[in-house]
Amino acid sequence: MRVGALVVACVLSAAGLANDYYPRGEGLSWTYSSGETQAMSGPRDWNGLEVSVLTHYLDGVPVSEDYLTFDPDGVRTHGTASGGSVVRYDPPLLIYAAPPLQPGATWSTTTEIAGLAITLSSEVVGLRGVQTPAGRFNALQIRQRTLTSTGGRTLLDLFLVPGVGIVRFVTEDGTTIDLIELAR
Repeated sequence: MRVGALVVACVLSAAGLANDYYPRGEGLSWTYSSGETQAMSGPRDWNGLEVSVLTHYLDGVPVSEDYLTFDPDGVRTHGTASGGSVVRYDPPLLIYAAPPLQPGATWSTTTEIAGLAITLSSEVVGLRGVQTPAGRFNALQIRQRTLTSTGGRTLLDLFLVPGVGIVRFVTEDGTTIDLIELAR
């Protein structure tokens, strides 16, 4: 269960990322209606790999970090740190396929953590108008399904605006988390 939660946290965090399409600039931050702020820093050397670091804060306190790279195939997460422990994804998970994303695009990736296989499957289901406290956006709705080798499953809809990041998350139970502030 903890591993599934870490993967979901990675997926959520990777949402707002690369200089043009997936924003990743040093000092970018996104604050959400859940009380979470995500801030980008880096690049940083992490196990011999140059990564961008997405730090998650609750009430101003850092609670986790995600280690991300951007390559011609898209955005990958190589691991996460939380509570003093680090989880490395081998192989890394492809969070977003190469831009530009279009409705109907799909991708799937699998990694293994301590003998547990985790598969992340994503589909761009459409373009949607989204009104948040941070503004009105035309966003790509991306449906991400996570499946573990033990049968665990999650479903998450992300609303991605190229050049901005994730402006809305909708969880499987219908909980909506909106972007309330973007700082550049």
